Amino acid sequence: CLDNGADTDFEWVYTGYTPYDDGDGGKGSTEAERRANRKVRDAKRRAMFVEFFVKCLKRIKSEFPELKVGGPAMCWFHKDYFRDMLKACKEAGVAPDFISWHYYGNKPSVIIGNADKARRLCDSFGFKKCELIINEWHYLGDYSWKGLRSIDPAVRKKVWESPASHNGIDSSCFTLSTLAQMQTSKYDQAYFYGCRHTGSWGYMDEFRRYYKIWYALNLFGSIMKDCTNLCASTCDGTVSTLAAKSADGKTGWLLVSDYRGKDEKVAVDVKGVREVLSATLLDHERNNESINVSFVD
Repeated sequence: CLDNGADTDFEWVYTGYTPYDDGDGGKGSTEAERRANRKVRDAKRRAMFVEFFVKCLKRIKSEFPELKVGGPAMCWFHKDYFRDMLKACKEAGVAPDFISWHYYGNKPSVIIGNADKARRLCDSFGFKKCELIINEWHYLGDYSWKGLRSIDPAVRKKVWESPASHNGIDSSCFTLSTLAQMQTSKYDQAYFYGCRHTGSWGYMDEFRRYYKIWYALNLFGSIMKDCTNLCASTCDGTVSTLAAKSADGKTGWLLVSDYRGKDEKVAVDVKGVREVLSATLLDHERNNESINVSFVD
């Protein structure tokens, strides 16, 4: 996987600070001049990387045609970058086996929408077999990267303890909604980041207490383990659903994820079920708690 190493540029664009004192932030006496200089510099860098990517892709595929080769693990879905890269591949007569990028944010619709955009882009260059891979994705709340790394007590409380926290209930609902919609999306592969035992991107804190996100991943894993036949996936406003059943048809799951919804009640119409139902509830106060379910009629 050829990585463009764009982490620094991505961070600079979205957090507004320049990590260099050697002129890499752009040359010029005014911000407009520096911005113009950065634009020229970035265009040159992009052209250099595209040339590098195509040469490596062509050489590796000629030596090892059985391997899948692609990339470049873009730090976000940079459509213009991908367009330049795919155009150069087309002109060189070589096809990438996949393209890949990250997503850190709080909108499931953007993740799913990016796959649609990428599919149309690849197809427009004739790369209809090119796989789409989101090789890193995780919820990032309204506090942004700067907030995630803040040492301010008030900010840290919001980032690590509130419902909208990094691995809290908003993060869990975002993850479940995204996973549900991914099942019928254009993605070929998707990699949740991350599953270290502890830390910012793990599923436990330093005292080995599970974050809310662990319960979300555990819940989805239970569904996929018991019911591998996917029936339907829907999204209506803040609510996403995923239906699945076991191979013998005797067991079924219905995942209902309400991500940042304001309604106190969500009505679900389930047809063809006559037996007593049970439910597993995950919210800000309860962790995959079993509760009884009854029909209104």
